[in-house]
Amino acid sequence: MAENNIDEVRQSATLHRLLRGFLLAVLIYGIAVLYFFPILYMFLSGFKTEAQAVNPRIFFKPTLVTYKKVLGDPTMHQYLKNSLFQVGFGTILCLALGIPAAFAIVFGRFNKKETPGKFYVWFITTILLPPVAVLIPLFTWYQKFNLINTPWGLLAVYVGTHIPIVVWMVHSFFSDIPKEIFEAAEIDGCTKFQQMFRIAVPLARTGIISAGLLVAVFIWNEFFLGFNLTGNPTATLPVYMARFREQQGQFVAQLSAASTISVLPAVILGWLTQKALVKGLVSGAVKG
Repeated sequence: MAENNIDEVRQSATLHRLLRGFLLAVLIYGIAVLYFFPILYMFLSGFKTEAQAVNPRIFFKPTLVTYKKVLGDPTMHQYLKNSLFQVGFGTILCLALGIPAAFAIVFGRFNKKETPGKFYVWFITTILLPPVAVLIPLFTWYQKFNLINTPWGLLAVYVGTHIPIVVWMVHSFFSDIPKEIFEAAEIDGCTKFQQMFRIAVPLARTGIISAGLLVAVFIWNEFFLGFNLTGNPTATLPVYMARFREQQGQFVAQLSAASTISVLPAVILGWLTQKALVKGLVSGAVKG
């Protein structure tokens, strides 16, 4: 009798655990579908005609006419080239400047002990600075030096605002490397430059990749500075999306197709590198 009662208790506990897991899975999938639905609706609307998009239906005959029209627009080609230019050069420059800065903060020699911490805090606090707070001074200086409506002017802002992100992430990975390795390398005659590129960078490769991915996504999606410091010839894709309605009117299908093209590179990049990105973010959070 006692054994039967124990078996019944075990079965009840197992059923309760399975039911709880099932309900939790349904809740998670439900939230995921709810979160992803606007993106799915935008993606599907790009395969509709304007008449179908204005009067949406569950079942429709897909067409590539809208995507062909959007991709054949020379204006969008220019905005896309501008975005690729900013992302490519911006990410490279941020890494090229941010990695040595993080290395100097962690392994550099300073007269005062608190100096590295002050530099690190300064970099971190600049991340919290809202772009709107510096827009007027930037605009004034850019007008003075004729940098408005130039790709290099916008690139300089993007590099300046995203270097702290690289320093913040790479710093945590550099801090985890034992300093004894660098002391041994210095005894063997290895310079600081060689220590950084031959020891620190390979050991912190995951964090560097994650930092580069974050910077690339942030620059690709940045709108405020691009909208206020550029004109049509030098503006990026997010600015094109904002001006789409002003230039062409309310075309839901074309707007959906253009939006899909705009978010697709970031989605593909995140999907291909999700393991490195998650590992880098989690490791950096734990180490920091």
